[in-house]
Amino acid sequence: MAEHKGNAHKEQEHHNEHEERDDSKNSRKMNILILCLIGSLVLFGILVYINQQTGFLSTSNLAYYQYSNGEDDFNVRKVIRGDYVGWQTEMYIKDFRYILELYNDPAKLEKVGIDRSAKNKILDDNQVFITWPPTEDFKQTTVFMYHNLKKVISEPDIFNIPASFAVTSEYKNNTVMDCADAKEKASVIKLQLGEPTAVLTEGNCIILQGKDEDEIMKAADRLIYLLLGVMR
Repeated sequence: MAEHKGNAHKEQEHHNEHEERDDSKNSRKMNILILCLIGSLVLFGILVYINQQTGFLSTSNLAYYQYSNGEDDFNVRKVIRGDYVGWQTEMYIKDFRYILELYNDPAKLEKVGIDRSAKNKILDDNQVFITWPPTEDFKQTTVFMYHNLKKVISEPDIFNIPASFAVTSEYKNNTVMDCADAKEKASVIKLQLGEPTAVLTEGNCIILQGKDEDEIMKAADRLIYLLLGVMR
């Protein structure tokens, strides 16, 4: 009887030791899991901070989204080249893949006011003039706007309409064009300082308005997205 009790006691001690080992293992696993979780959170915080300072993650899928205009979806991706930050929108024109790159993405421009009749003013044109005042308010960014507009309007596979540079008042030997000079088959796109940021129309003239170059750029990009059907 005493021997049986002794064996039972040993078995209980062995069982208790086994449970203690299991508890110890579980405790270590839990500690490792907690440390991994804390490490992941710290790493995530560091990555977010670094990305806010440098934008190094911006070329990955973290800067990619699909934009919908209610009928069609478009892949939009952020691109960074040195100090330049832009947005590429993928679309198909005449069954060919076309990549549009602008300074502003479509989602950012949804609050920019626009007269949608602006598109119809260009469709049947034989010539388009892109004009702005020859002042210090219009510098390098304005030239980028001009080239972006010209590229879309003059592209043979899109509108195939010649687009030319002009100014609103005498400056050197440049062509002078203002809204008053716009005609039915020769529209004028005028870059204009003013508020609010918007795409306006005045007869056969399309006015891209903003308080400064950056805001006018938003109006210009908004017009381009309208012309290409990315935005309504």
